[in-house]
Amino acid sequence: MSTSLARGLLALVALACAPAPHAGDEIAIVEESAVIVWDPATKSEHFIRRATFRGKEGHDFGFLVPTPTAPTLAEVDDAIFDKLEERTRRGTVHVTRKKIDWTPLVLMSYYRRENASGAAPPVEVLSTQKVAGYEAVVLSATDAGALQKWLADHGYAATPDLTEWLDAYVKKQWKITAFKIDASKPELAARTSAVKMSFTTDRPFFPYREPASQRRLSSETFTSRALRVWFLGPERVDGAIGDGTFWPGILRRSDALPEPLRANVMSVAKLTVPPSTRMTAFIDQSTIRDGSDELFFARSAVQSAFVEPPYIERTDDTTHIPLDLVALAVIILGGVVWLIRRRG
Repeated sequence: MSTSLARGLLALVALACAPAPHAGDEIAIVEESAVIVWDPATKSEHFIRRATFRGKEGHDFGFLVPTPTAPTLAEVDDAIFDKLEERTRRGTVHVTRKKIDWTPLVLMSYYRRENASGAAPPVEVLSTQKVAGYEAVVLSATDAGALQKWLADHGYAATPDLTEWLDAYVKKQWKITAFKIDASKPELAARTSAVKMSFTTDRPFFPYREPASQRRLSSETFTSRALRVWFLGPERVDGAIGDGTFWPGILRRSDALPEPLRANVMSVAKLTVPPSTRMTAFIDQSTIRDGSDELFFARSAVQSAFVEPPYIERTDDTTHIPLDLVALAVIILGGVVWLIRRRG
């Protein structure tokens, strides 16, 4: 590929479930955003995602995305993430409080100074495609070792933990989409358009399972890997890892998708979004994830709307009445009254 991104320092790309660099290179996922559009009638999921990678001394590297069925791929303008984030972001309420400052004039200057400071092939290539600056290959395999060898022969990683990661999907007969991106130029960062993966699945999900090396890299750097998910479907949902393991995702918002935003999503993502669609937004800020299974979404027991309370930004409207001047005025007034009474 001719597209150049960061050589190991920072590369912003669209998808990442299992980075697959060359042997000896390390690529970590440090930030992810995903939009999941779910149609329960057809059991169709449209998965749009971007991610931030960080590593060291890498050349070109790849990343692998698992899906239950072979996906179709399309380029999507990643402005969709900005629109949904704008809708999700907590509001701010400005409150002004009236106050009276009794600080004496003799102390004001002091305070001001202080504040200034071989048989049938076990690996089958279902399709190949160039999309949004990537070379994408959809693979079907019956043997994880053979799939790992195919990936190694085509420039992807050949690490033991990646083989273990692949084996979980081969046993379930899932498909693997291998994306490859060129990162040959040092210290260059770029963002390409996001990729939409459309496929059928019994349960809507986010590919949360990851190789053990990803958890090791996270534990070594102790950095939070923010994962933002916007789920668009007919109802409010909850997330769980596998068949019910707790997921530390925090609910940010869940309510009806406004018509202008719905129209924007349909236009940008090139898909149909029903008028009754609801947006449920989450954020997962785990440093080390329980990447033992996928993150599945299901109907929530609570269907009421949820909007985070706004931030309260307080402003003080202070009227300065120097206490020493007030005291002086009281003394003068008292003296005047005393003189008047004495003369009377």
